[in-house]
Order: sequence, then C-alpha cells, then structure tokens
Amino acid sequence: MRRVVITGLGAVSPFGLSAENLWQGLISGKSGIGPLTSFNAASFPSRIAGIVPPFKTTDYVPKSYRKATKIMARDIELAVIAADGAVRSARLATRGMIETFGGPQALPAGWKTVDPTRVGCNIGAGLICADLHEMTSALVKARNPDLSLNLATWGHPAEPGKTSGMENLTPLWLLKYLPNMLACHVSIIHDTQGPSNTITCGQASAGLALMEACRTIQRGNADVALVGGCESVTHPVGLMRWSLLNRLTITGNEDPTHACKPLDKAASGTVIGEGGAVLVLEDLESARARGAVIYAEIAGLGASATGQPVGQCDSTGESMAYAMKKALSQAAISPDEVQLIIPPGYGITAADAADIKAIHQVFSSRPKPWVVGLRGATGDCGAGSQALDIVAAAMALHQQTVPPGINTLHPLDSINVPHTPQAGVQLQHVLVAASSMAGQNSTVVLKKYV
Repeated sequence: MRRVVITGLGAVSPFGLSAENLWQGLISGKSGIGPLTSFNAASFPSRIAGIVPPFKTTDYVPKSYRKATKIMARDIELAVIAADGAVRSARLATRGMIETFGGPQALPAGWKTVDPTRVGCNIGAGLICADLHEMTSALVKARNPDLSLNLATWGHPAEPGKTSGMENLTPLWLLKYLPNMLACHVSIIHDTQGPSNTITCGQASAGLALMEACRTIQRGNADVALVGGCESVTHPVGLMRWSLLNRLTITGNEDPTHACKPLDKAASGTVIGEGGAVLVLEDLESARARGAVIYAEIAGLGASATGQPVGQCDSTGESMAYAMKKALSQAAISPDEVQLIIPPGYGITAADAADIKAIHQVFSSRPKPWVVGLRGATGDCGAGSQALDIVAAAMALHQQTVPPGINTLHPLDSINVPHTPQAGVQLQHVLVAASSMAGQNSTVVLKKYV
C-alpha cells in the first residue's frame, strides 16, 4: 500500500494566518481568545470568541481571481488563505502559484510543478451562515405593514414596476453560502482536477476529509491532495445556536484568555471561534522524488458514530474509544507507543468526561501519554477544529516538542497535561481525536517520518 505523508501546512487561527503563527501561539502558552468584536454581542450571555486577525483575501489569490472574492463567505476566505499557506509550505507549483509569481521561471528555487489531474481536494465545512446585513436588506422589501415577513412579496413583486424581496439579492448570492464552495474555490485557484469532496460532519469533518483523501492516494487515484477544514461560527446565528445548546461558558467575559478550560475540573463551557487549516497530503515516493519536507506520516485512521441525539455526547466514551482503537490497529501499534493525545477537549463538563473515559479505555498502560486540548487556545472552530489539531500534531512531531495544555491547570482524572512546552522529547506517534455535536468521531494517528 502507498504510504501517505504531510508535506505542506497552512492554518488560520486567532494567532495569525499561518501554521507557524499557530504553532508559536500554542508554544507560548497563551490563549488567542478575546472579546467578540465581529458584531455587537451585548445581549448574549457569552461575549467572547477566538477571532482570526484582519486580512485581505485578495492578497491570497492570483490577480485574475480577485473578482471572485466578492462571492466568498468568511468560511471560504479562511479556506482559501489556509490553502495558499499549505501550497507555499509544500513548494507546489500549482496554477495559482505560477500566476501569483508571474510565470514558471519566476518560481523560487526548489518548487516543483504538479500534474493537476493527479491532485485532489477534500475540505470539511460547516453550514455557512448568510450575511445578516445582506439578507436583511432584502427582507425589508417584503414586509407587511405590521413588519412581519410577507412570503408572497418575497417571491413576487407586490406591484408592477417594483422588485420582490428576493430580487434584492445578487444572482450569485447562493454561491457564497454552499458548504462545498470552500473546496470549489480552492480547486479552481490551484487547478486540482483529481477527486474532490466536501465533508459536513461538524468538528469531525477535517479528520473524515483526510481519511477520504488518504485512501484516494493509497488507491493510486491521486498523488497529492489538499485536505482540511475551516469554519467561522463567530456570528449571531452561531452564537445563538451554541447558547441554546448550553455549550458556552458564561463566566469568562471579563477574562477571555482563561475562559475555556479543556479537560479541567473548573471547566464551565466552551467558546466560539473561527479558523481551520489545509494540509498537503502526498504519496511518499512523489514527495521523496521532489525533495519535499515531510512533517509527518499518516499512520492510522478511525471513525465511528455515537447514535446519540444531536448535542448529546456518548457518556460511556465507548464510541470514541472504538475510533481510537481502529486508528491504532491500522497503524499497527499498541497504545503505549503513542506519546501525545490531542482530544476534542471542548471545556464542556459532560463532553470532557466522555473524552477521558475513552482515553482510559484505550490507554490503560504506563507510561501515560501527554494529553493536550487546544480549545482553550482557539475556541471551538467547528469544522476547522480538528484541522488545527492535526497541524499542531504534525508540528509537534516535526519539532519534537509537546505544546502546553492551555488553561488545563487542574486536569480531570489524573491525565498527564504539560503546563509548559516539553522540548527535546521522543515523539513517535500522536493521536488526534474529534467528536461532533451530531455524534461523528474521527481519529488520526500521525507518525514521525524516518
């Protein structure tokens, strides 16, 4: 079977617009969570979030593609920026990069062209929220005298010569909000003509997307794939949804950086966020042939589902443990060969307790692996969460350093959480696990490439 490795890393997070920014932020031990500034959240009980720093999307696309940024929702913009970083990190001369640099002859030394028919694209996405300002400007045109919505006027003009409510939206409006548009724009920019798909399974999306892409490469249907997940839930609808599901902490508004406490006895809920990552996966022989930097190898993959109602976790931890066991089996390693676990770690009491039960069901041997949850640093980025975790895992293996567990000062059930960066350790395998609100679990085991 073909071996699959990671040769490129791109990330967008509250720490910045690159994988290096994410890594340095995690190593610093400081949280990227702060006041929610994207809209006025004064009426909500939770008013904090992990916000990506300001950016101009046009800086991350070829000149010929800049007009298309007008029909990109924020989730799409995040994916486009992350993909740009991943392709640059991998030194792949895609169509987008060739145009950006001004032709093949202008590419930096060491960059290699790639056959677009052998490049796939699998990106996890959430249910993108419509721009409320844009939607409201159309809705007000279809109001009844009592200010309620008139659905007839929304679809048809009330009087000759006037427009319907819907006609106040741009004809391309829907293209901004389809979940598959993340992979669509990335595919067009970089001319990836191989197998492509979109996974919408909440926080487990990126891991499931990686599984599909990895198997595509292993079957020989592609040599390279752009893989990941991105989402922004830092909008009124996202905040309302998370609030109604009782997932959010409401005690950290005055001290945002310490609000989300993953896997901690004092945890009181999670924090919304935005961000995600795109990675370049590649057949090992292809990567070797072009002299690529290899950050890690994909060793094992596992998936499962809880069968619980939406919003309820599997309190037994058995479904997550099953996904972990499948990934370890595929990697052909025992639990005691894993040195670091990055679990979901939302900072939600019931969910964290389930994570711990799953870990103890699988990792009962000694020595105990490090356990590091990252949501205290970034917030819950939906479909982007596990993508960020996988980038952190790849960097940990590449740097042989374990990042600290931010805000996990009083760990649950004696798990082994580092409070400072652990440099110079012997990391061979890192397990990254994710669980979604709808019950899907995805687990990825990364291996140090030798």
